[in-house]
Amino acid sequence: MRAALVTGPLGTRVTEAGAREQEAVLKSLPAELREPRRALAAGAPARAEARGETSWISTAAIDRHGDVVLPGGMDDRHFAANPVVTWNHDTAGPPAGLSAWRRVTARGVLARTVYPARPEELAPAVAWTPDLAWALVRSGLLVGKSIGFLATRTRAPTPEETRARPEMAGARQVVSGWILLEYACVFLPANPETLVLPEGAIRALGERTVELAMKRLGGRAGEAGGGDGWRKK
Repeated sequence: MRAALVTGPLGTRVTEAGAREQEAVLKSLPAELREPRRALAAGAPARAEARGETSWISTAAIDRHGDVVLPGGMDDRHFAANPVVTWNHDTAGPPAGLSAWRRVTARGVLARTVYPARPEELAPAVAWTPDLAWALVRSGLLVGKSIGFLATRTRAPTPEETRARPEMAGARQVVSGWILLEYACVFLPANPETLVLPEGAIRALGERTVELAMKRLGGRAGEAGGGDGWRKK
């Protein structure tokens, strides 16, 4: 029988033991990071950076193609020079947003995506993709993320990996090295774990607090060879 889930202090659904672990980690942070941040008062102007969310863009879970993409294998140096976030991997159309940062954890890659406000000089008749993307994210209709990458090293799961995670025995391959080309806002991600994190916890505790807590938890805040071309996950 599975243990009942509760909402932990980081805003994710976890077991009661997981919630206690999150609470312990939060209490271990520096005092200035433990103070809850006040919510924006009603009617107060929203800052440009408020149009953003934090997501898993890749995790070490077995995806729907049977592949495991190891977070430590990411190379995002080229992406960092032009960090556009696409709409459903459409590299020909206008982007949905920009990636402010990426962080590698034991579980996967966290990223902050911002959706820039519409420029005043843009004609009213011209569609502004970030507006639509941000509206759908806030409504809960667009909460998936998917990476477009170039695999540089692939291999079979090792005996150590299958002992630690028996489900790895059924993996098609492990991608241990990869170049991040882009990531996208998608409705149905190949990796079922690559989703937007609950923003309520980030607003209440502060982005830096959540990021540091998840790092100390090893990325478990939500837990209950050769290349083969550009891949989308």
